[in-house]
Amino acid sequence: MTDREPDELDLPGAGIPGYERLVADLLVRGYASLASPKSILRLFRAEAGRAITLSRRLPHELGSRRVLIGRFPGIEDSSRHWSVYMTLDHLVMVNTAITALIHAVCANRNHGTEIRIEDVKPHAGAGADRVHALGSVVDRYSHQIERLGPLRSRARHSHPWFGPLTARQWHALAAIHNRIHRIQIEKIVRRLDRLRDPLGPD
Repeated sequence: MTDREPDELDLPGAGIPGYERLVADLLVRGYASLASPKSILRLFRAEAGRAITLSRRLPHELGSRRVLIGRFPGIEDSSRHWSVYMTLDHLVMVNTAITALIHAVCANRNHGTEIRIEDVKPHAGAGADRVHALGSVVDRYSHQIERLGPLRSRARHSHPWFGPLTARQWHALAAIHNRIHRIQIEKIVRRLDRLRDPLGPD
């Protein structure tokens, strides 16, 4: 972890390093081309489920406690000072938006909304209700993907980092995004454990 204070972190929307963005772009497109929507949905649900399970184990005062973690590939610097509930709030926002976006792309309609990174930053006061909220969003998303089937639409909608993506590529991105923030929650929980027991294993 760097020694930067929370008020010295980059502003939301500053992005991730260019080489990480390139790798992530290749990963999203490659995963979307090689894996079936059903397989991608299994990862989407599994990663969200792990995040929910980790969050349910925490008492409210710890779930809402913001801690500073080291940056790891895939997250912005500004995201390093979140609570577990803030991370869930972010996942609720992003997965809700992608649910609507995939439906619009498959229907060949103009989604009409530009998804900006700075617009899906979580609320500092996010609470334990975000655990149930994420479960509900995951169920709605899953139902839609199962209904839409192979996601063969050629229409695209632009992502602020990766440019125009098809519905299947957005689907792959959603699963990978869940994984990144599940890792973030694990890091936050480990940090909370160290704060509670500074003499315990690192």
